Order: sequence, then C-alpha cells, then structure tokens
Amino acid sequence: MNIPLINLKSPYKKVEKSLLPKLRRVLSEQKLILGRYCAELEETVARFSGVSHAVSCANGTDALILSLMALGIKGGDEVITTPYTFFSTASSIALVGALPVFVDIRPADMNIDPALLEEAITPRTRAITVVHLFGRLCDMERVCSIARKHRLPVIEDMAQSLGARRANAASGAFGDIAALSFYPTKNLGGIGEGGMVLTRRDDLFERVRKLRVHGMAERAYRHEMIGMNSRLDEIKACALVEKFPYLEEWNRQRIENGLYYNRELGGLPLGLPETDGAGDHIFHHYVVRSDRRDALKGFLQEKGIQTGIYYPLPLHLQGCFAYLGYGPGAFREAEEASLTSLALPVFPELKKAEKTYIVASVREFFDRP
Repeated sequence: MNIPLINLKSPYKKVEKSLLPKLRRVLSEQKLILGRYCAELEETVARFSGVSHAVSCANGTDALILSLMALGIKGGDEVITTPYTFFSTASSIALVGALPVFVDIRPADMNIDPALLEEAITPRTRAITVVHLFGRLCDMERVCSIARKHRLPVIEDMAQSLGARRANAASGAFGDIAALSFYPTKNLGGIGEGGMVLTRRDDLFERVRKLRVHGMAERAYRHEMIGMNSRLDEIKACALVEKFPYLEEWNRQRIENGLYYNRELGGLPLGLPETDGAGDHIFHHYVVRSDRRDALKGFLQEKGIQTGIYYPLPLHLQGCFAYLGYGPGAFREAEEASLTSLALPVFPELKKAEKTYIVASVREFFDRP
C-alpha cells in the first residue's frame, strides 16, 4: 500500500461541486476582502465554539500576534508557554518584543504541565499561552485557576483543536482569547493561509478588529493604534464556509481512527495518546512514543506508510532562541518527546483496510527479533 500522512484531496472533493460556482460569483462581484463570507465564517465559528466574538485574519501566526497585541503585551514583558509546539507559538511572543518563558510538558498528554506554572511566574509575567497540542485539550481548569490567582490572561493556541470539548466547553472558550489556524492541513483546512481570533471579552474583540486593519477605527484613515495588515480574503473564507458543515463529521472520524489505534496497538512497547473522554482529543495528529522511533519510521516508510515527526527539536534548543539562555536538559520531557514522538496517518478518509495494514505493520516491527 501507499498511505499518505495527510490527505487534502478528499475533503476538497466533498465541496468542489458546490464551492466552484460560489468562487466564480466572488470573482465576478470583486468584493474580495472582509465581505459576507468572512462575516458568515466569523459568526459560525464563534457560535460553534461558544464565544461572543470571532475576528478572521490572514493566518494562525497573525492570530497569535493579534491576541498578544490586544492584551497589551510589549517589550520587557514575559509570556509563559510550552517549548514543545510549532514555532509560531513562541515566535509570536518574541515578535511583539516580549520574552518567551518556557515550562515543561506532561508526558501523558505532551501539553504544558500546570504543576510547573507557578514557579515560572515573575513580576514581569503578563500572560500564559497554552497549546492544545495535536488536538488534545490542556488541563484548562488548573491553568485558568492559577491564572486567576495571579491575575494573568490566558491565550489558547487552538490551531490544532477546533471542535475539541470538555464539560460542555469548547476549545477557545476557556481562556481570555484564542488563536485559530485554517492552514490547509488543519481539521478545518482552507485553500490557503487563514486564521481567526476568538474571545468572550468585548474589549479584546474591539481591539483585535482594529488591529487587523492597521489600527483603523470605523472611519477610513483614522488610526487609533498601530496595527497590522491581516485580513482574510473572501475566496478563502468562502471555501471555509463551504467546508464547515463537515467539520464535526471529520472530527468524529478522526476520533474513531485514533481510538481504533489505541485498541489495536495496546500491549506494544509504545506510548499511546491519552484521552479523558469523548471529544477532548480530536486527533489532529495521532502521535505515539517509542525509543525506537527512527527505526520504526524507516520500517513503515519501506511499507509505504508515511509518518511525521512533530516536533524534532524543542523550541528552547532552536538557534534563534539561544539568547533565552536555555540549554540541553532544561526541559527534559519536551526533549524526550522530540526524540520519541511519531505521527501515524489519522485523516478522516482513512479506509479500514489501510488502518488494518498500518496496525499490522507496526506490530510486525515490534515482533521482529
């Protein structure tokens, strides 16, 4: 077999017939920026996530930067986050002039460890950015409790977790503000870059709405703050609106695939993803842990199974963050995760025969002498 890690063609095929006439209409009308599809997408995602407001923007990195700017994070401030995540979680903090302060992860879910948060808080701490990594919700009850105690806002990096839920609350509704990505590989992937900021707070909504258009108020060329140019175009918004009705079905299929792997790979010398209950992990990636990771990856590649390593080098060891002063051994769990984590195909359209083949191949690897 030849099984890709990610399949972008099948989701597009579901909407191609209905989408193309709408895209032609957008092009014909030439209302290309922040039009009715952007507004519809914002309303739809806000309602789905249980928040009051949503503001679309150019990409997920900009969504993080806009969130930080709206909270007033600036040079000299510190923002606590995880070292085991995609680069933009920390780079966005540096780009607004603040200092990323890393806290190690829990090996069980590879999310930031709430037990280590308080010792990282200093008089210069201004916010906490959590990441719902691979689609698995953080322990937001503990994180938010600590944040309230220290009067710190919480930013949710939910680039990988749209639709994840716990105790009737959804990803993006736990903290003060949240950043979402519509990069093509996400659970709700667009036809290009795209992002969104979610919040329950009216004040943050008003700031983000202005910041994405150069800090401009309702009147043209009247700027209340220095913002940025980060607008979602109508073509991309139209495609996301058309795809959105399939999101819950796609998430359900990902969950089914992830739980199937957990059942069938049990008993092997593998660390398997943990989940607290239905919907708290939507398996943006299905990531296993093995001290024989590289050998397993090579074996599966020979079998025609594509895998991925997320992420091969934790952020505190990246060259561009050397100025932070961290070295090897600073965050042992994150470093261990970078050496042992491997993502298996979990996309919604994965066929039963393909899943069976993947499981059999993994078992064959561990059964060898």
